[in-house]
Amino acid sequence: LDIVPLHPDMGHLSPDVAKRVSWVHANFLEGLPFQNEEFDFVHIKRIARGVPENEWDDLFEASS
Repeated sequence: LDIVPLHPDMGHLSPDVAKRVSWVHANFLEGLPFQNEEFDFVHIKRIARGVPENEWDDLFEASS
């Protein structure tokens, strides 16, 4: 999930791995485009400069 519509080159991955990856373009401040309980693990990093502090609790709640 990324707000920027830039995706890394998947050419260096094996075709078996590449077919299991998809990119979702969205702004999580407007809500996550996934059903509840869809993921077992969520990794969030480097949000300090892109997410206002008053939105952090909502983001973490939505992703947990």
